[in-house]
Amino acid sequence: MTIVDVRDALADRRRYESRIERLHQRHLLTGRLHELRQDDVSLASVVLARGRVARLLARDVAAGRYALEPGELRTIRARGKLREVYSCRLTDLLVHGVVADVVAQALEPALSARVFSYRPGRSWWQPVAQFAAWLRATRRGQAPGSRGVYVLRGDVDSYTDSIPLGPGSPLWPMLTGALGPLPPLVTEVVRTTLRVPGGGLATRVRGLPMGQPIAPVIANRYLADLDNALDPALAAVPGGFYARYGDDFLFAHADVDAARSAAATIDAVLRGLGLTVNARKRRVLYLTPPGRPSGDWPEATGAPAVAFLGMRVHAGGVVGLDPPKVRALLREVDRRTAATVATLGRTDPDRLGRAVCAVVNRTLTPRAALTEQRSAAALREIVTDREQLRQLDHRIALIAACAISGRRGPRAFRTVGYRRMRREWGLASLVATRNARGRA
Repeated sequence: MTIVDVRDALADRRRYESRIERLHQRHLLTGRLHELRQDDVSLASVVLARGRVARLLARDVAAGRYALEPGELRTIRARGKLREVYSCRLTDLLVHGVVADVVAQALEPALSARVFSYRPGRSWWQPVAQFAAWLRATRRGQAPGSRGVYVLRGDVDSYTDSIPLGPGSPLWPMLTGALGPLPPLVTEVVRTTLRVPGGGLATRVRGLPMGQPIAPVIANRYLADLDNALDPALAAVPGGFYARYGDDFLFAHADVDAARSAAATIDAVLRGLGLTVNARKRRVLYLTPPGRPSGDWPEATGAPAVAFLGMRVHAGGVVGLDPPKVRALLREVDRRTAATVATLGRTDPDRLGRAVCAVVNRTLTPRAALTEQRSAAALREIVTDREQLRQLDHRIALIAACAISGRRGPRAFRTVGYRRMRREWGLASLVATRNARGRA
């Protein structure tokens, strides 16, 4: 492995300019462009003077003069959960980002091809689609009556909060192996210092600084031993499937002995890293279309499908949205159609119908960054469950009909015809779009 010259990399002003531009793009359409500030200097001002700011930061870091200030822990609500994130001043945020970029570049060659999280050109839905394809191929190669596979699903218990950062942590050899001797700045970014109530300071000995760009970089690398142990390309028994996104992993194999061995390997590797599997989310399944149990491994629960990364993958290789994502999608469609009616009123039914259907279409169109719903990409890219898509088509059309007509329930179709929405107002069909893309 080629060791990155970390000191030269941290002295490159172009990296700081790039980080400033990334912050600019991230907050371009929000008030944070002017709210993020340090000593009365806003991010907007930093963007305007990006060349000079980048040059000064690179110079001070290269000379060893730049000192990070202690950060603070703040509680935010993200995706319905309260989370503690590390907050720091604006220039420290830029330096944290550059250090993360350098470390990520150095660690990339050590990452398995089976890791899909936080890497350019990779997406969360790719391992789901690949697992579904593997299931279809595996079933074709099995004799009728024995078409089952063993699936190990789990995530690491409090993963990013549990990674040890003390002197004896396995993390430090991982970093020095790619970066050589670590400059103090790199160590300080990974093992942050915090202000604590009462005015004191504390340095972390366990847990990554969540909310900072170094956290996903370290999270990808720290489980490399697990990735290498379960990667089918490196396994003693070929033919299995493995994928990881963050701390969420899935291993599958048609051979019961290979699955048992993988289960023991998972526990052993995590124990050596000072981690454990989340017991509440651990699943050992025997996947078959009827969900029958395994006669060879009674502890494996018979199941017709497995949840993975917010999707539901059926034993036959069909992929659908899991129930929480379906509910979130329908709530969002309902919210947006109601907002459209509130804006336009019901004075012109034809104009309103076209507007509501256009809003629904934008909600379900991936790559429309400002308007798409979270599940839009999954619906277009990997959801192949036609029955679910047909149900969603009907339920979404009903929501639109209720919004346009002002009536509740299926009687809304008496006022706003289903075919009219499709043919005249252009309401897109999810199942038709999927059929146009192919069989899988």
